[in-house]
Amino acid sequence: MRLKRTLPALALLVSLLGALAWTSACGSTAESNAAEDKGAIVVRRDEAGDPRSMDPHKAGDVVSSRHCGMTYECLFQYDYLDRPARLIPALAAKMPDYDPATLTYTVKLRDDIYFQDDRCFHEDASGKSYRDEGEGKQSDRGKGRKLTANDIAYSFKRLAALPDSGGFWVIEGQIKGLDEFRNASLDKSKEGPPEDPDKLWREHLNTAVVEGLRVVDDLTIQFTLNQPYPQFLYAITLSYGAAVAREAAEYYGEDLFRKPVGTGPFVLTSWRANWEIVWERNPTFREEFFPVSDKPEHAMYKDIMGKRLPIADRVDFRIIKESQASFLNFLAGNIDTSGLDKDQFAAVIAQGELTPDMAAKGIKLQKYEEPTIHYISFNMNDTTVGAPAGEKGRAIRRALALCVQREDYIERYMNGRGSPALQLVPPSVTGYQKDSILKSQRFDPEEGRRILQEAGFEVRRKGTRYEAVDTATGEVVSVTVSYRSTAETTKQYANFLGGQAAQVGITLQSELLTFSEFLKRQDDGKGQAYDAGWVMDYPDAQNMLQLLYGPNKPPGINSAAYASAEYDKLYEAMAKLDDASPAQRDEKMGLIRQMHAVLDHDVPWVLMEFRVIYALYHEWYLPSHEPNPFAYTYFKFAYSDSGQRAEKAQTWTDAPFLPGLILFLVLLVPVGLMGYKISRQG
Repeated sequence: MRLKRTLPALALLVSLLGALAWTSACGSTAESNAAEDKGAIVVRRDEAGDPRSMDPHKAGDVVSSRHCGMTYECLFQYDYLDRPARLIPALAAKMPDYDPATLTYTVKLRDDIYFQDDRCFHEDASGKSYRDEGEGKQSDRGKGRKLTANDIAYSFKRLAALPDSGGFWVIEGQIKGLDEFRNASLDKSKEGPPEDPDKLWREHLNTAVVEGLRVVDDLTIQFTLNQPYPQFLYAITLSYGAAVAREAAEYYGEDLFRKPVGTGPFVLTSWRANWEIVWERNPTFREEFFPVSDKPEHAMYKDIMGKRLPIADRVDFRIIKESQASFLNFLAGNIDTSGLDKDQFAAVIAQGELTPDMAAKGIKLQKYEEPTIHYISFNMNDTTVGAPAGEKGRAIRRALALCVQREDYIERYMNGRGSPALQLVPPSVTGYQKDSILKSQRFDPEEGRRILQEAGFEVRRKGTRYEAVDTATGEVVSVTVSYRSTAETTKQYANFLGGQAAQVGITLQSELLTFSEFLKRQDDGKGQAYDAGWVMDYPDAQNMLQLLYGPNKPPGINSAAYASAEYDKLYEAMAKLDDASPAQRDEKMGLIRQMHAVLDHDVPWVLMEFRVIYALYHEWYLPSHEPNPFAYTYFKFAYSDSGQRAEKAQTWTDAPFLPGLILFLVLLVPVGLMGYKISRQG
């Protein structure tokens, strides 16, 4: 999934001013929360923004996937306690049987899965639409029906048929007949009569047979693939593989994005845009229990082991768009966990650990490696930096990769929370090889200048910097990087890269865009280079290495439009190998090394860093002992001690939470000055 950045500084200032009032009354707010809980187990979290969609077949970002995971389920899920990440059954009764001769997975479903009660299942709602005039009250719910294998087949067909499907790419080309079904579906989209433009499309979705989706009986479905795809079970455990009821999809139509109807542990009871999202326990959720373990590292869960899921009665997400305001709400006890931005980090972390003051307040720190990579992607179709520029373009790419002091960037701009990315596979993922280093990504500006000179550029010193000139045209070498944010932190990062590029004589121009503008620019293949990032979808190196596979060129996920017959051949061989087989895993490691060698020569990216996450949580909250970034269904295991939260609230009422207020003022002053400066310049 693509990475995102934060919002501009003036919005932050406004948000912080609002947070001041909230923080100054933190005791009363926390107390009112405790009174509202009334003895229920309530988990309180924040989100930086609303989900884009709660339709699992359209969700493609982390926030949307998290909320889809509250109520929608897939055939499989990740074990909550086991590491490394391991799939176990969810809607499935057991792990599937696989026939390698026919490339067929046979999946048996549980017999106790029901969709949540909802209006779409009421007999009076049959054949009607949510937006029909005079349609019945939403409170007139129908009893949720049992999940069958037909629902699974329908859901995969719907994923393929939707013109705006966010995730068909994960199974594209893999299931027999599904791509052909998709093409026919797209041809029928909006081709029906004026009174019902989707009639033909809907009929095709409901009646067309897909060879690779065979419903054997009510509780058995078979998937037949076109080729070996060891990542298949991982791919269909993303939200894209979720079970959606036909009744819900047809009744709510385009509104399904905000009217989720799933089989999972929670039901949506309130979504107030830009304010709050509330999920409550699904009373019809099947019997599922917190796992039991005698491992010492799992002792923190001993009081809830064996209890029926979900543990929480309610999960309350408050929409807090700015990180500073979110952090202050955390300090006030209004939310259970918090991330840390650059300024917050410096205030509460010393030498990689919590300050004594923070620890004394019962605040805990959790650190883990995130399977994320940050990089600059060159547009390989560009006439200056891409393949059409030949050796001169490759020299520019190589020089830019060699001029970046990654350790300095990580220390100065990320508080040391990361490590230089010298290969594509993150350290926490199988396929990472410590000694498999791309030499093109080291810091050696002198070598970068030499490479430019060998390619025919004149590199001359200008004061403390250099200037590279194309002797054929007399023009200074200039490259424009498109960034996915207009935030102050992005400007700082762009200035840093500009200073680094000057060490090899390249002028780096910055194009700061909104995230949506950035995606459009990237997907349209316009621009020379892009500040890009990727959060891995599942724990297989293939998920990262596909980002440079030729057929995935824009508007696909290969933002560089990189095309290498050698790389593609190696990728196709690598993608078919299974990490579960020691022999195949060893072969896969060798192929990954060869792929890295190709990239080391071509340099389609400037690799930046792998990230380490620092997260805070209150002592009354039980986090996952080792976070699994691939799992979006873990909130059914979440636990907060609302009684302990209430006790803290009383303490803060008796003695105002002065340290938090002081910290707020410390953080506010530089932001306020920055806002003042910007307003004066405007």
